[in-house]
Amino acid sequence: MAIPKYCLVTGASSGIGKHIACEMVGRGWKVIAIARRGDELNNLAKSLGQDKLIPKVCDVSDFDSVKNTSKELIASNIFPSLFYLNAGDGDEEEENFNLELHRRTFETNYFGVINWIDQWVPVLKKNGGGTFVGTSSFQSFIALPGSAAYGSSKAALNYTFESLDAMHYKNNIRFALIYPGPVDTPMLKTDKPIPSAWKPEKAAKYIVKKVLKGHMKIKFPPRWVLLLGIGKRLPRSFFRVK
Repeated sequence: MAIPKYCLVTGASSGIGKHIACEMVGRGWKVIAIARRGDELNNLAKSLGQDKLIPKVCDVSDFDSVKNTSKELIASNIFPSLFYLNAGDGDEEEENFNLELHRRTFETNYFGVINWIDQWVPVLKKNGGGTFVGTSSFQSFIALPGSAAYGSSKAALNYTFESLDAMHYKNNIRFALIYPGPVDTPMLKTDKPIPSAWKPEKAAKYIVKKVLKGHMKIKFPPRWVLLLGIGKRLPRSFFRVK
């Protein structure tokens, strides 16, 4: 009998995370689905199959919650080798600086990722390796007005993943980064359609395909990748609020 392949997906109750979970189940993996909304996770488990998706209510920004969930999985002899660390917070900043927003955003977008790394790197070392996939953003490359908290949390994630990948390559532990442009989820926070924005289903399929092929830096949609290249060359004055 084949040993089941387990992956863990945070932010699995909606958006890209939910569709990554669906895509991985469709590819024969068993998925540990992580989110704060237990009802949404249970509905997803019913639709995909209770034997294929394991719902776990967990607040990724709470270290003890991540630690306890990890202990439960290990005690149940469940050892994911692939981690889609997708949960995120994207609230925009007002004109007045908001320290609490920065703390909250980093607790979710940065520490909500490395909390899992802290718990699972020692396990992966013993088990022969694995892959962490962190969700960054185009905004980690270009500083936009109102995105100081969000963009800097993603930029910190970029640096950490690249550093950890260099450090743990010898242990067969890899750290891949996803750089999404506009994806049509509630985090987009706009009433107007954005040209060339992807649906979360399309984004999830693209991410999974690239990750399973071993890609370490995944950027999309293509038109926005081109615009990102142009934007990085513009002077800072171009982005100033008039």
